[in-house]
Amino acid sequence: ELINTLAQAKVTSNEVSARVAQAEATEREIDDTREQYRPVACRASLLFFAISELAAVDPMYQYSLGWFLALFIKAIEEAPKADTIAERGQLLNQHFTYSLYVNVCRSLFECHKLLFSFILTMKILQHAGEIDAAEWRFLLAGPVGGSSSSSKESEDGSKTAKGKAGTVVNPAPDWLTEKSWSELLGLAELPNYKGLAQHVADNLQHYKDIFDSNQAHAMPLAEPFENRLTRFQKLLVLRCLRPDRVLAGVQEFVAIQLGHGFIEPPPFDLAACFKESTAATPLVFVLSPGADPMADLLKLADELKFSRKFEKVSLGQGQGPKAEKLLEQGMERGLWVCLQNCHLAISWMPTLERIVENIQPDKVHRDFRLWLTSMPSPAFPVSILQNGVKMTLEPPAGLKANMMRQYNRFTDQYMAASTKPLEWRRLLFGLCLFHAVVQDRRKFGPLGWNIRYDFTDGDLSVSLAQLQEYLDSYETPPFRVLQFLFTEINYGGRVTDDKDRRLINTLITNFCGSPVLEEGYAFSPSETYKVPGCETVAQFREVIG
Repeated sequence: ELINTLAQAKVTSNEVSARVAQAEATEREIDDTREQYRPVACRASLLFFAISELAAVDPMYQYSLGWFLALFIKAIEEAPKADTIAERGQLLNQHFTYSLYVNVCRSLFECHKLLFSFILTMKILQHAGEIDAAEWRFLLAGPVGGSSSSSKESEDGSKTAKGKAGTVVNPAPDWLTEKSWSELLGLAELPNYKGLAQHVADNLQHYKDIFDSNQAHAMPLAEPFENRLTRFQKLLVLRCLRPDRVLAGVQEFVAIQLGHGFIEPPPFDLAACFKESTAATPLVFVLSPGADPMADLLKLADELKFSRKFEKVSLGQGQGPKAEKLLEQGMERGLWVCLQNCHLAISWMPTLERIVENIQPDKVHRDFRLWLTSMPSPAFPVSILQNGVKMTLEPPAGLKANMMRQYNRFTDQYMAASTKPLEWRRLLFGLCLFHAVVQDRRKFGPLGWNIRYDFTDGDLSVSLAQLQEYLDSYETPPFRVLQFLFTEINYGGRVTDDKDRRLINTLITNFCGSPVLEEGYAFSPSETYKVPGCETVAQFREVIG
């Protein structure tokens, strides 16, 4: 019996040893497989810290780790499959990086979207060891120290700048400013730019052509620096010669590194944002001057049959108790509650934060939604910003983005709403392009408008309603009447400068007149922008895109 017991114990011991060995092998296999996904984990951590730094740009740019992880898990599910782990990891990185860009971009103001793309690019390249810290610092702050920035008058009257190797004379003071030359000397002190100052002096005509060019960011440097420097390093030379073209250079740099999708922010899509919300997730509109989200919000409520279950309160002095009562009713009955201008009720914000934190999804009506609008404010509750669905509302940057935003709002029924569908579609396109032009001119400062006017989508909506009414009421469109309504009342009601008024009255003749109805009419001498012969919204979007 003892012998049998010992034999059985030995068999059991062998089985246990085999299982332990198998478990260890499985654990090693899991560790090896997990290690192959480390690049994905590294990329995700880089991206999280990139969005965390955005709070220094604007206090409304707040993102929680929980929101980030939910987005990451969603990307894992949606990313394309692959045969190998290495390929799968690469696809995951590409998909998640773009998904994060799209989701964060909708909560950024237009002026910060390229900055965000550039931050993402630099984080990725810095982790790959492709960016020198001194060069990155130079791009951000310029030359450091007094050796390259001090200048004095030489004996013959020409200005000189001191470098470490002695005094070097500005070779072309007639077009190369002392500041630019001083920065070139400072740049030449970095290891990868040795001899740059003398190189510029030896190739003056080539660099004068770059200095005079409207496309300075796209022009090559003279050899050997053209092939010696990377695209990022060339940005530093551009910073010295043409700092006004650095933005265009950064845009091209991001497009090459990450793709064109990272310099073309997606159009505003309120319906997509709504799908990501829940009864416990507020939707926050971050406003800019002149912006009003109510038209888009009411349209969405109408499409989803919530027009009769939509309530709003404009916050201000004494409106807190009213808003609190409305929120209680909304949670019980499944209403959409919109609290406008939260930045005007700073003292009530802690109460709002408490109410939102105490929302329990299983005890609140599933149709309940909380919509908030606010100008950027450090007093706005951070917890709501981190966990809510944030959207910025302001005119898109560029004609293409502006036109795409308008046509994303239109439907095929709206395109065929007039009794004169051909004329309606062509004049609708012209008026939308006019709206995009008057808004986009603001970025050129006094060259665009003497005074910066806050033209809004409301101006376009009223103008389109008038256009449709007059088009249906008259056999021949009364263009002079329409032009007067648009430029003297709708848009012109904001225009106070006499030169700006003359400009807008001249502009409207190109976009709303009898020539627009002609086949192949071009809005500009370059014929880049023509009236498309499209019939459906999808066709118009394809032409615009």
